[in-house]
Amino acid sequence: MTALWPFQAAALDRLTASFAAGKRAPLLVAPTGSGKTVMAAELIRRAVARGERCMFLAPRRELVHQTCDKLGALGVAHGVLLAGDSRQDTYARVQVASVDTLLSRMVRRRRLTLPPFEWLLIDEAHLGVTRARAALLDHWPDARRVGMTATPARRDGRALGVFYDDLIEAATPAALVASGHLVPARYFSVSEPDLSRVRTVAGEYHAKDLDHAVNRAELIGDVVAHWLAHAPLRRSVVFATSIAHSVALATEFRAHGVAAEHVDASTPQDERAATFDRFRAGGTQVLTNCFLASYGFDLPELACVVMARPTKSLTLYLQMLGRGLRRAEGKADCLVLDHAGNVHRHGFATDDRAWTLAGDFALVPPEKRTGERGEGRNLTCPECRCVFTGSRTCPECGYYFAPRGRIVETLDGELVEIGAALEGGEQERLAFYLELRGYAAERGYRPGWAANKYRERHGAFPPWGWNDAPAATPTIETRRWIKSRFIAWRRAQDARQSA
Repeated sequence: MTALWPFQAAALDRLTASFAAGKRAPLLVAPTGSGKTVMAAELIRRAVARGERCMFLAPRRELVHQTCDKLGALGVAHGVLLAGDSRQDTYARVQVASVDTLLSRMVRRRRLTLPPFEWLLIDEAHLGVTRARAALLDHWPDARRVGMTATPARRDGRALGVFYDDLIEAATPAALVASGHLVPARYFSVSEPDLSRVRTVAGEYHAKDLDHAVNRAELIGDVVAHWLAHAPLRRSVVFATSIAHSVALATEFRAHGVAAEHVDASTPQDERAATFDRFRAGGTQVLTNCFLASYGFDLPELACVVMARPTKSLTLYLQMLGRGLRRAEGKADCLVLDHAGNVHRHGFATDDRAWTLAGDFALVPPEKRTGERGEGRNLTCPECRCVFTGSRTCPECGYYFAPRGRIVETLDGELVEIGAALEGGEQERLAFYLELRGYAAERGYRPGWAANKYRERHGAFPPWGWNDAPAATPTIETRRWIKSRFIAWRRAQDARQSA
């Protein structure tokens, strides 16, 4: 038996119990990065040890290759049914197949016949609620069926209960972040396009309308500028609305000296593989793509997800977001730079969602949630654009959201506090001021710099007596706040120059 994490072993036990209770087609729900392929490979290994035959179906070439790698690591012999792949062996007890290849060879052309299978494992099961997929699965009506997905919901609302009769959730994203199996995400809603003229078709934004709204020089430049400000040292993936949009983004990154490449589904297979290899090796720092990397793209070192593609699909959003949550050595978190309003539209990765086989979901009530959000609505910090909840203090820069009635809007649009003490009281304010003085000493700034920065945050100058206390080394939170103020100043300067 391969070494499984406790939640993975428990999920396989629940699958066994489901079949023992008379179910024939359970759906295994596990977040992106939780090891669905590892669990599937172990399930296949156990079945082969009992002399049973298994078919694993995947919707993408990359997922076929990943599954073959996991089975190879377990020493499970298998055949591969994939166009252009030389590993075809129809006599093998285990077959790893591309759905499109099987549809072409068995349903449309009827040139391939395979023996019965005791097990059918369907990856990305939420994609398979179609007549063509049903016709394919009908070739093995007596097989035990196991669907696997991170997002058991479809934008068209079709119910997965048509194919599956039980839902087993291996673990929630919140639980995996809490246990350290996934890294937490930090969200920044940095800018959004105007989508007022973008039509909605079949539950999603109209592709051409969306590309017209997003693929603009000023928005493309904004994506690159914010990446340079927030994540210049992070391996990053950028999700674009179209091939032209993705190419334009890669070009803009390269114009700023960033090693960036574009890839899409039409990229030749050998060229696509070489691009991914360069990205994994670190030769390419930013990978722009049109949809391709949202499925079957596994790079744990990826530490920044840039969403330049608005979507109404929760499934697509979570798939994009999940690319950056895998853990890696030295990786503390993942930055999410949302230029599409997706975070406000769909929430956080760690929101607890009550999935159903009826094709929909519901957010778990606040009092029953176990994730990082807790109670309260999403807040977007006006200083650094961090999106957070559960507190009035921004976790990135320390900006404080005063209760209503205790803030005023100044002429330049800044929000400052009046007549109220911050959480933590006067001692917290004093510590902040002393850290500002320490930062000023590091940089050689004039004596009044710290007092003016203190005033920007708190709406008043610090008491004169605080200057008698020794300066302190600034914490990372204070440094982030100072950085956010510099970014805001630079934007204002750019706006004045363009005006």
